[in-house]
Amino acid sequence: MSRHRLLLLLVALTALVALTTATEYNVVDYGARPDSGADSAGAFLAAWSAACNDTGRSGSRPVLRVPAGRFLLNQAYFKGPCRSAGVDVVIDNNSTIFAPPTVDNRAWIMFHHADGLAIRGGTLDGQGQEYWACKKAGRCTAGQGPRTLDISQSKGVSVKQLTLLDSKEFHMTIFDCSGVTVQGVRIIAPADSRNTDGIHASHSRHVRILNTTIGTGDDCISLGPGTSDMLIRDIKCGPGHGISNGSLGWQDGEEGVRNVTVDRVVLKGMTNGLRIKTWAMPNSGSVTNVSFSRVTMNRVANPILVDQNYCPRKGDCPGNSLGVQISDLSYTDIKGSSATPVAVKFNCSGTNPCSGIKLRNIRPRYRHQRPAQAKCQNAGGFASGEVTPPSCF
Repeated sequence: MSRHRLLLLLVALTALVALTTATEYNVVDYGARPDSGADSAGAFLAAWSAACNDTGRSGSRPVLRVPAGRFLLNQAYFKGPCRSAGVDVVIDNNSTIFAPPTVDNRAWIMFHHADGLAIRGGTLDGQGQEYWACKKAGRCTAGQGPRTLDISQSKGVSVKQLTLLDSKEFHMTIFDCSGVTVQGVRIIAPADSRNTDGIHASHSRHVRILNTTIGTGDDCISLGPGTSDMLIRDIKCGPGHGISNGSLGWQDGEEGVRNVTVDRVVLKGMTNGLRIKTWAMPNSGSVTNVSFSRVTMNRVANPILVDQNYCPRKGDCPGNSLGVQISDLSYTDIKGSSATPVAVKFNCSGTNPCSGIKLRNIRPRYRHQRPAQAKCQNAGGFASGEVTPPSCF
């Protein structure tokens, strides 16, 4: 190759690299001050605005970069839509973004209309201790505290290798989204921190939660109304309240839950295992086509629980109401130890019974290897393979 042609090739390659190299927006360049205790929310939002308005070179995506260090954020609302196909939020693995300890009734970090968003790495510390103490003392109302990471009305989102610590309430919420992948995430809070659900999804479609470890004071993963086509796989939970569908059916006309797969899960020291919970109130919604497979329980109370008569405040629910329809549930290869004598319980409505329940190879044991029990009320289905305790259908 002649020197002239080689020079032209090098120029072309340099131009190609320039076209495909992502533009980075480092929050420090916009005024964030790590390890200072100063609020960096303004700098983070300015960096987001610049990245969000970057049209993106051919084949590249703008990057919002958070370097190593500790950054205080009082609140941050990252709003789209963006001009690019998406923004990569890259948080250094030695970076912690932390909330103020003061009690606040807002979501903390929010992404709204952020199609193509990708969050990777780092730690979000909700510093929930003061809020939990406030609730315990009766000065704060449960359910009113801020969520750590709130993603809403967004498509094609990924959250990977992120650690969430000590959220004041829910750690991650996914609302009215589609095509969301959560992978390799760790969520950690004390067992006595109420309402600190790990991941809560509602009104969302095609959500995948993969290879994730969760230990909190409430549900590891909870599914609310309008959730469909969801995959939960390779999950480790404990402590907490298990994997929960519900509570559902508080309002008539509420969307149901359908097409959910839960596979390869380990539950340890939980107050519930695999739970479906619906209010004993008039409702035209449904829970259908939900499958649980290859689940290992270790000292789990209520390993398999369906409660169609949920009503913690008895005066709120009319008697014999036609509640949420529950059908086509599948439980396959469920094993381990139950912390309570009743390992399988289907508590269904007399006016709207559960139907189409399938049990295959169910082997939970009560402590000291004693046989566990199964209890059914208004539930129909069939069992196959080894089912211990024997099916109560």
